[in-house]
Order: sequence, then structure tokens, then C-alpha cells
Amino acid sequence: MIDLCNARVNASATVHGWAAGHDYRCAWLVECLNRHTADDWGDIDPHDQAANTRAITNSDGRIISAYPIPAHLAGGNPDPTVWIITDDLDQPPTTTTVLFPSDY
Repeated sequence: MIDLCNARVNASATVHGWAAGHDYRCAWLVECLNRHTADDWGDIDPHDQAANTRAITNSDGRIISAYPIPAHLAGGNPDPTVWIITDDLDQPPTTTTVLFPSDY
């Protein structure tokens, strides 16, 4: 599990712009962060699930989560998914970034 108390959380400019001023979108992003820290990585393939498990077990590497954006929250956003990536598990403090696939 990721320790968010010892992590930095950043959002890409496009995610920030999409969520700014929309409390319901911000609340959903917080829910996604909570899921990410609880090892519920959303809609990722088995390869990424295995890589996440190895990263946590070895305290090394990165963790990626992917959460489909519910239609009622999308608001014209062309990306159907938000990604959350935590890097540098071997070098606390970690950095967690919330981004759209198009930001990558």
C-alpha cells in the first residue's frame, strides 16, 4: 500500500482544468486516489497488475491505476480514463501523478 502521508500528489494541467470548480469531479478523483492507495487499481490488464504487485512487494518501481470516467462526470473530456501513477517506491517520498492518457 502507498503511504500518501509521505507522497507528493500532482495533477496534470488538463486534469486540473477539467476538475477545477467541479466539486463532484474532485470528489471522484479523491475516491480514485483512495482506491489507488488501497491496491484497487481499477481497469488495468493482468501484466500491469503483476507489475504493481511486484513493485509493492519489492518496494521498487512504480504503480499504475486506470479508472474509467463515469459518463455523468466526463463533461466533454475526450479522454475516457484517468490514470494515477506512483513513481519511485524505492526512494520516498514518492510522487503520485493524476493524468489523462493523452497527457502521457
